[in-house]
Amino acid sequence: MQQEDKQLISSKQRNNNHDAIASIYDLKSQLERHDIVLEFIDKLILQNIPEGAHIFDLGCGTGQVAQRLLKRGYQVTGLDSSERMLNVARENAPDAKFILDDARFFKLTPTFHAAISTDVVLNYILSIDELKNALQNVYDALLDNGIFAFELYIEELCELEWQNNESGGGVKDDNVWVDIWSYDTENKIGRKDTTIFELVNGLWQRSDRSFFLKAYSVPDVKSVLEQVGFTEISMFELKQDLGVDKAFESACFICRKPLNFTSS
Repeated sequence: MQQEDKQLISSKQRNNNHDAIASIYDLKSQLERHDIVLEFIDKLILQNIPEGAHIFDLGCGTGQVAQRLLKRGYQVTGLDSSERMLNVARENAPDAKFILDDARFFKLTPTFHAAISTDVVLNYILSIDELKNALQNVYDALLDNGIFAFELYIEELCELEWQNNESGGGVKDDNVWVDIWSYDTENKIGRKDTTIFELVNGLWQRSDRSFFLKAYSVPDVKSVLEQVGFTEISMFELKQDLGVDKAFESACFICRKPLNFTSS
């Protein structure tokens, strides 16, 4: 993969790719995984915010996590760059608010007690500078003392798995899909080639999409969080530290926007 190719992955192309998998996303990610995600959110965030707090779900996908948070009495605003994903999210979590925008470019005023980003959404951002932009946008949207927790594939955990060119797939009545992984060791970029067969009006239609994910190192992630202004930065391996089964090669970072003691 050439360096210039990675840098030319536009928002439109990325969104079209995720639009294409919206109909199978809940099958692909497995609904039980959303319960797993909520398990570590509960341990790291929910115990430390008020009842009924407002939570920002960055890269909310089909709204499965938003749905679960609403059932617990929280307010939820989700943001995703895929319009088709958000159409499904509005059905899954009709009481949540949803925003169509890009993690790298959105701007919101301080509103939220906490923010989350699950399903390794931030790995789809392929440069450290753009990752910093996304983290800055989250920081700006948090209230003082707000908590941010996000799931991330990190270089130290996922490289070996990606180099093995692993594959996966799934089947339901009107969809069949398969993923094949490859890895660019020089640029730390994982490539996931997804082939989908979808039954439309009695005919099977094939589509092929490629997704690129950056493997970031722990020092790099902690450095950009500090540059943005986050404090109390910690990292947990989901399996080893939090005891979350089926957590794959990801870790969870948690950090806080500090209180502003500037006098008026």
